[in-house]
Amino acid sequence: MQSIRLSRYFTPLHLITAICVVVYLLQQIGFEENIMEMFHYPVYFDQDWERWRYITHSFVHLSNIHIIANLSWFWLFGGVIERHFGAMKLFLLFLVSAVLTGVVQNYFSGPNFFGLSGVVYAVLGYVFIVDKLNANIFELPKGFFTMLLVGLVFGFISPLFDIYLGNAAHISGLIIGLVWGFIDSKISLNRYRI
Repeated sequence: MQSIRLSRYFTPLHLITAICVVVYLLQQIGFEENIMEMFHYPVYFDQDWERWRYITHSFVHLSNIHIIANLSWFWLFGGVIERHFGAMKLFLLFLVSAVLTGVVQNYFSGPNFFGLSGVVYAVLGYVFIVDKLNANIFELPKGFFTMLLVGLVFGFISPLFDIYLGNAAHISGLIIGLVWGFIDSKISLNRYRI
């Protein structure tokens, strides 16, 4: 019985959030250089075989606002996915979007990027399209998609303010979430309905 109660606290939502927080705290107490070295996207040929690097870049955040924004959106909307479709759905969406948004961001800007925002945009895209195609099952507020677009637009004008965001990761994450949500809605979502 206790293992059942504990398992509700060891979901992908909790574990990914906890890893991000622990990594950020370690960065703040003097381990930033070590973490950057171990968690960055592969830079050199020999690092291509260090498979964790295709995911761990998502756990590192570069400022307070970076981690707060990413984890707030991830917690809120990742929780929606986990509650409605299960922990495995969120875990697979995290895994696939972390890898693919990393590949896309690396292609456009090189390997110097960190953060969960590619995954967050995948989660947001997934929630948006599933909600729209399934009679507002999440009851998202009006203007949700506008908020997504404003976030993307800000990414393109932010260099004017000396702020550089992972636009390629954001856009590719949004596309991944929209496509995945569309496929789930059209093919397999009926089996999740209660």
